Amino acid sequence: MTERAPLSPPPPAAHDEVPLVEAEGLVKRYRLPRSAPWRPAPAIEAVAGVSFRIRRGRSLGIVGESGCGKSTLARLVMALERPDEGRIALLGADLAALSPRELRAHRRHLQMVFQDPYGSLDPRHKVGRIVAEPLRLEGAADRRARVAEALEAVGLKPADAAKYPHEFSGGQRQRIAIARALITRPALIVADEPVSALDVSVQAQVLNLMRALEAEQGVTYLFISHDLAVVQYVTAEVAVMYRGRIVESGPTAEVFAAPLHPYTSALKDAVPGLVPGRRRRRTPAPPADADAGGGGCPFAPRCPRAEARCRAEAPALRGVAPGREAACHFV
Repeated sequence: MTERAPLSPPPPAAHDEVPLVEAEGLVKRYRLPRSAPWRPAPAIEAVAGVSFRIRRGRSLGIVGESGCGKSTLARLVMALERPDEGRIALLGADLAALSPRELRAHRRHLQMVFQDPYGSLDPRHKVGRIVAEPLRLEGAADRRARVAEALEAVGLKPADAAKYPHEFSGGQRQRIAIARALITRPALIVADEPVSALDVSVQAQVLNLMRALEAEQGVTYLFISHDLAVVQYVTAEVAVMYRGRIVESGPTAEVFAAPLHPYTSALKDAVPGLVPGRRRRRTPAPPADADAGGGGCPFAPRCPRAEARCRAEAPALRGVAPGREAACHFV
């Protein structure tokens, strides 16, 4: 493994106070199959009124169980899908208002690292072509030098550009995916479960690399994971999602040290303990597909603190402490 070479950081925003990403009231619905030809097709809200900000140098983690809308939110941020309602801006520019040509030019500020490091790399192409793929939008003339720079930044050799993905281990393939994301010097990298398919020891290597790139080269992440420990290690801010909604947000260390929302507490309790002989008290909860009904709090059927008000009235996400927000009536 070669020593990482410094990679040029992304250019600063025109105004430091402009967030990298600003999302307001995002809603995304998907149509389900009709139960009968004469009935309208039902719809499910994968994302239901989500708002957040990502500031430069303050990576945001999105956590929650499977099916809570994390990956849908990632696709909305990447402009791979358009929201049915709401607005999302990158460096102050509304993505929905951009023309296709303007959006292609704006994509250089956004890159993505996917969950499966092998499935996201074309096995028919050599690493040099794979890493240089995003430069086609820029028409860069110095592609070979940029590829070598990106590979060295993630601890690989420039000579690795002549190899195929199958010649690398899983951790090395994820490094290649990160090099591809870095090559345009983006302002934001969206990482959707980037280490969940890797062995634990390899996870540590990739996470250490991501933290080093953030500290040394100014990379900011939208980091999506179901693993609280991974999110706590990488991100400065965290948002907890449940059924398409953000139920708690704030500084990562504070949220995990003292959760305010019952769902965040349940996620924390679900992490296996590492102290031998010590048992943690867990509150049994109904299954995740329990239905709240009646327009109340979606977590009410699983919440040990739920009361009649919770089943009748959905709580709004509100500030409850400096930098902390929670959607619970009793916080």
